[in-house]
This record gives sequence, structure tokens and C-alpha cells, in this order.
Amino acid sequence: MRKLGILLVVGGVVACSKSEPAGAPTTASSGQAPSGAASAGVASAPTAAAVVEPAATPPATSPTPVAPSGAPASFKGGTKEAIGAAVGLGCEATSLDGWLQLLCRKKNGTGGHPVRAVVHGGDDGPHPTGQEPGAEAPDAEAANGEELTPNEQGELTIVVPYAGSEQRDVSIEWTDTSYTLHVTGPKATLEWAAAGIPHRRACQQLLDETKAAVSAAQKLEGDARLTTTEAAKVPRFGVCQPGGLGSWALALKSVSGTGEGAQRLHHLELEVVRVDVEGARKSQSFGTLEVAPGGFEVSALQVYDYDDDGRDELIVPYELKATGGATPTYPPVIWSFNDAGVQPYAKAPVVGGGVGIEQLDFDMRPDLGTYGAFVAYLGQDCGLKACPARLSGPKLYWHSTPDGGFSDHDDATRNALKRAACQSKPASVVVEAGGSLNAVQTAKNLVCARAYGVTDETISAELASKHAALCGDAASCPLETTFQSWLKLPLPVQLSQPTSVAAAKK
Repeated sequence: MRKLGILLVVGGVVACSKSEPAGAPTTASSGQAPSGAASAGVASAPTAAAVVEPAATPPATSPTPVAPSGAPASFKGGTKEAIGAAVGLGCEATSLDGWLQLLCRKKNGTGGHPVRAVVHGGDDGPHPTGQEPGAEAPDAEAANGEELTPNEQGELTIVVPYAGSEQRDVSIEWTDTSYTLHVTGPKATLEWAAAGIPHRRACQQLLDETKAAVSAAQKLEGDARLTTTEAAKVPRFGVCQPGGLGSWALALKSVSGTGEGAQRLHHLELEVVRVDVEGARKSQSFGTLEVAPGGFEVSALQVYDYDDDGRDELIVPYELKATGGATPTYPPVIWSFNDAGVQPYAKAPVVGGGVGIEQLDFDMRPDLGTYGAFVAYLGQDCGLKACPARLSGPKLYWHSTPDGGFSDHDDATRNALKRAACQSKPASVVVEAGGSLNAVQTAKNLVCARAYGVTDETISAELASKHAALCGDAASCPLETTFQSWLKLPLPVQLSQPTSVAAAKK
């Protein structure tokens, strides 16, 4: 076994689900990233790498890393790669010229520090799986692979070839958790390896309970019964999302239906569950939602310690897309826990319509994107022949701040809005195509025009001039009323100063 400086080479191919130029933070919700974001992260026997105590303090002068043959000396200018769980672990992945670098900074999302990484594969064979934590002594494990220790800044760097078909398992340990990087041909995943059988059993029980709730709904009588097709539209709840020394899950307690046809609704009773490494559960109601079948979508749960108290928060990225026209109550998007139990995170922002995970800068802290107040749920009588179930403006952003809070009006949120949805001032607010109104684009243009300083009076006058496109022959309609009401809502960011009515018409 050889101890290296901060550079580790693993033969194999890493395939990440999303690539972004390294110089541009993402502003599109990806449903990936912060700690434990591997979407499959349940109970099915994670690799049991032991959680170890911190290694001895590195020497004052760490060995100078030696770049492997053919690897770039620097990954500056490379492509940012998204690997589930990486961001919450304080890691970022960058690819360049057929190589991938995973850089793990000195602190992860739950306050732990990198201890070491050990690569298994090649001549020594794959790392054993299915063992309990502590079943293999750290020294014995390291003897079967190459060990990497952090540099004097506390950072751990792994470099892998981005071509080939070899298999490698890399055990990566922090002071509070451990993960295994699996590299198999064109795929790479980070798998949580910090818990044993009691935890896995508790997570499997959560998944089984959710499946039982859906099965029970298919045996109900009358309108309450879910058809097989409807049951398939219920999101996959009950999946444990690991983070630190425990897991989170969004569990389904019950589901049933009411109404028929366009009035058909599903009632989803949900709860947030925290499972510790011993399998003990704490829970809190997430809320009871009334949505059209398939109208509630949940992306992979994600974890990050926003307030730096050593206990990770849960982020629930969700979209409320269809409610049969009723305005819903939005469940909290971030949850925390303490000895008293699970509760909404006190510093979480207010969301509207749904929320996605964003990366507005390179501070590794998950940011949020939501529609704020610029969202409306329309019935079949909105004014158009085909009314959208939900109408929203462009996503607005909440930038995570070091104090554990969020800002919706700083440079990061302003730049994200301009980069993602409002690149320039719209030539007009109302968009017509093929003799019909494009309500979705009109909604986005209205908010973008306001952000670029077009006055409310100017936008209102344009809406009035397009009354027939909005409402047909009716004197008024919910669609036009919604747009007019949006002019009275505060907009947190401005991309330019408001202009006068006369100037806006020029």
C-alpha cells in the first residue's frame, strides 16, 4: 500500500448525469447534488465502509502531488460534472481531456472533515461489500489499496481517467460519514456506507409502508379507489436519503381519490421522517395535498447543514403542477431535526408553485429556485379554449447565505434570473402564435418586462389592448385578471431601473 499526496488515479470511466462548463454555475433545477443526492439511496445494502476516527494530523508539509501520465496538470477551464451526493459532501467534479477530478474540500455539508480515500480494484480486486461498519480494520482495508490523505489545507483530491472500461471502488471517509465511489465502465456513483443492518431495515420498512399505502388505496370503494393507472402516477415515496449519520425520507401515510373526470383529485397524506444509524425514527407531518392525478412531483431529496450546527437539513424539491384550479398550501421545503424531533427549518424561504435545487455560485451551498407569488392555478374557464393547469412566471432565486439564511435580491439571484430566463427585455408581453395566445410565454414575459423596468401602466395597457386574445368575447376572465394582479406584486430583483410610460413606448 502506498500513501500518496493529494492526487489519486483510478482506472475506469466516470459517467455523470449532467455536465456544465466549469465557469458557469447552474441555474436549472437538476434534482441532483447536495449530500446524499443519489436518487436510489435506500436501504438496499450499501457498501459497509467503516466510519473511522480522524487520521493523525498530516505533516506540516504534504507531499507534492505527481500528475499521472497523461492527466492535466490543472483542471482549470474544464467541464463541471454533477455526481449525486457530491455537492453536499463538499466535493465538486470537473472533467478535462479525458480525465475527471473530484475535489473534496475540508468540510462537508454536515460539518465533517475528509480523513482519507482508499482505492480498490485492479490487482487487489473490488472492495468487499455487505459488511457491517468496523468489520474490516482500517489498516487492513488500506493494505489492499492505495491510500490518499488530505493536503495541509484539509482538501482531498481524486483524479480518475475519463476513458476505458475498468472497475474501481474508492472508499472515501469523513469524520462523520463515509461513501464509496463506484466506477464501472461509463458510470460513476457515490454510495453511502456509514450505516448497518438496523438502519437499512428501518429504511426498507419505510419503503414497504409506502407501497402498502398505495396498494390499500387500490382496494377502496367508489371514487376513493385508485385505478392501476392512477397508482402509477403516485411519486415513489419512502426512499431513504442518507446524510451525515442518518437518513431522511418523505413517506406516504395514505392516498385516496375524489371526483371524476376533470374534477378528479388525489389526497396525499405525507410525513417527513428522520432515521438515525440505529434505525430509530422521528417524524412530522409534511401536509395533506389535494392534487390532480400526477399533479405533485418530487425530485431526489437532498441534504445540507445550512446553519452549521452539525445536524443536516432536508431539502424537498417538489412541483405542484395541477390542483384542479384550487390554490394550494405549499409545504415547507427545508426541514431540520433536534432532540425534540423534526420541524420546518426556521430560516427557509417562502416558496410558490414548487422549488428546485440550484447552484448560483461556487460556495457549494445549495440555492433554491421558485416562482414566488407569480403562480396561479386555473380552471377550465380561464378564458382560453385550452387552459394550462398552472401558470407561472420565470423562476426566481433564493441564494443561500453563510448565516444559514437566504437572499432573494442579491447579485447572485439577479445574475441567475438574467442568465436563465430574462436575457433581454421582451419586445412585447403578450405572445400570440397561429392565431392563439401563448399564455405560458406571456406569463414569463410579464415578469421579465417588469424586471427590466417596463412600467406597470405600460404592461397593463398592452394587456387591455389584447383583451380579445386573453378572454375572447367575455367581458373579463381569470387569465386577464391573474396577469393584472401580478402587476401589483412586489418583484424582489430588478435588472434595470423602471422607465417612464413615454420612454417605454419608444
